[in-house]
Amino acid sequence: MKTRITLTIDPKISFKAKTVAREKGTSLSALVEELLASVSGMEIPDETIAFSEKWRGKEQLRTGNDPRLVKLKSKHALDDK
Repeated sequence: MKTRITLTIDPKISFKAKTVAREKGTSLSALVEELLASVSGMEIPDETIAFSEKWRGKEQLRTGNDPRLVKLKSKHALDDK
């Protein structure tokens, strides 16, 4: 279970930190957690995987005549290419 905290950070540092997190492919929260763990001498378990990482690439688009897919395609003017 995670705990929410509020941090007050200089805007320039915040912008740079978000850029670094994006380059590392992680969230700002995960980056801050990693940094705090390293300075406090704690290790983050490897099994701590972000939700998006866990499910990336697992979902498949429906195909065929699924009525929900047909309705969404017509609503958004999509066609099979």
